[in-house]
Amino acid sequence: MTRRFASVAIVGLLALAGCRSDGGRAHGQPLVDTAAAHASPPAWRTNPAAGPALSGVADSVVIETGPHTILWPAGEPELAPPYTIRASFEKKRGRLHEGYGVLFGGSGLEGPEAGQVYSYFLVRGDGSFLVKRRQGAETPVVRDWTQHPAIRRDVDETGEPNQLEVSVSDTVAIFRVNGSEVARVPTAELSVRGMAGVRTSHECLLVVRRFRAEPGADEGAAR
Repeated sequence: MTRRFASVAIVGLLALAGCRSDGGRAHGQPLVDTAAAHASPPAWRTNPAAGPALSGVADSVVIETGPHTILWPAGEPELAPPYTIRASFEKKRGRLHEGYGVLFGGSGLEGPEAGQVYSYFLVRGDGSFLVKRRQGAETPVVRDWTQHPAIRRDVDETGEPNQLEVSVSDTVAIFRVNGSEVARVPTAELSVRGMAGVRTSHECLLVVRRFRAEPGADEGAAR
């Protein structure tokens, strides 16, 4: 039976004094409505455990970060190929070069970075994507920052929605943004067995919608 992670939304509660990198938002005006801002946080675990502001409502999630943050659904099983991960991301605040996206193949996520292992697929506001791997203290680049026309760029210091998808088979991982394939990487270059989740850079406010992780083969991997 297809199993999917619960829909989530990470909603950051913010009104940072003196901050006007909000595309003209009036000082003190909330980014989310009162009901959303006071919703119970979804069942996610974060590292660091203290620091990021997390909340959720309906099929969306918001995270406001200080340092860069990883998070993953609590109580979900590890994934083994084949599977597909997808989510829609919208950066509400953050510098142009700060990346955000999905992680997969994760283990040791709750501990210090020296013991963490995972792969990650990020986009950023200049229309670029990145594929990297964390192997403890090392973060080898798998595919360096590369611009692609399918990735929506920031407008007026605010990110445009981008749908990210990673389809992992026994031999290859296919990376898509807004339905377009941007990279195809042999799984030998990645960590692919483990937890799936989200990674976002520091000092960002990020909305994540319709996060899914579903077992099953991707027909495109055979092409």
